[in-house]
Amino acid sequence: MDILGKFTKKERDEKTWADAKTYFSQRYDLLKLEFLEKSSQLLSVVFSMLIVIVCALVVLIFLAAAIIHGLTNLLNAAWAYTIVSAVFVGIIVFVLAKKDVLFVNPLIRKFSRIMYKEKVEEVETENVVKDVVVESETKKGGQHE
Repeated sequence: MDILGKFTKKERDEKTWADAKTYFSQRYDLLKLEFLEKSSQLLSVVFSMLIVIVCALVVLIFLAAAIIHGLTNLLNAAWAYTIVSAVFVGIIVFVLAKKDVLFVNPLIRKFSRIMYKEKVEEVETENVVKDVVVESETKKGGQHE
């Protein structure tokens, strides 16, 4: 017996509309929760980076003061400040030259892991499966192209 035959077309349409509204309402709630989760993870990464940067700057300031104080015992104060400034300029030039390797690429990798967690896991799983297939083929055949 057909279960849909018990209901009129109007009842089926109302039920379908109610189910669709429920479905889209639940999908919207899920989207909001996923957005909240991902945005909180991104903000935690940004705030932790800011804390590390501020701490590093404080350490550099005290380190520079200690080095200048030590160099003023050996050299003129002007030379001590010049040497420390030259070291900082060298560090700045190095960081600017290597900014992609040091900052941009790791940040993009971290943010993409947060934003596309499921997709990254799927790609990693596919790569592992491909590696296993390649290893098994090389063991069987001896050579792999």
